[in-house]
Amino acid sequence: MVVNERLDLRGTIIMWAIILLEIPTLLLLIVLYAVGQLGDDGWQVILIVFGIMLSAFTLLMNIRLILRVDSYGLAFQSPPLVNGWKKFKPEEILSIEVKKSDGLMDYGGPGVRFSRTIRAYLFYTDYIVIMQTAQKKYVFSTQKPEEIQRIIDEWKKTTYEKTK
Repeated sequence: MVVNERLDLRGTIIMWAIILLEIPTLLLLIVLYAVGQLGDDGWQVILIVFGIMLSAFTLLMNIRLILRVDSYGLAFQSPPLVNGWKKFKPEEILSIEVKKSDGLMDYGGPGVRFSRTIRAYLFYTDYIVIMQTAQKKYVFSTQKPEEIQRIIDEWKKTTYEKTK
């Protein structure tokens, strides 16, 4: 069994909130330039602010989580921040659980969170996968908790059989 999942922020409230903040700001700058309050170089300010806003919007809309869970382990990538696949074999995972929680309040909101001990990849879902390795704790949002839990149970079963 293989679970492939792809999550992103497109179409969420974050996208609309950014748009609703950026448009009035640009309109205000254009009006200030039109009435002469920004000076002769005001068009440069408008272009710089527009470039920054476009870059921030593009970055947020391109952040995604690609999660793959199968009998060989768990692998993920989160372009544009983690472009290569990061892979974990079942033997490397100290503990793993699927939990009904959006993780937004516990781990700081939607998006990607980096700290010294935790890496959280959170999107708008109802379930999270919490994985502890020797180095770090990883938290992933998921829309397929039952399938992932079945694979985790298979890992535990094969690990138990190997120890016999």
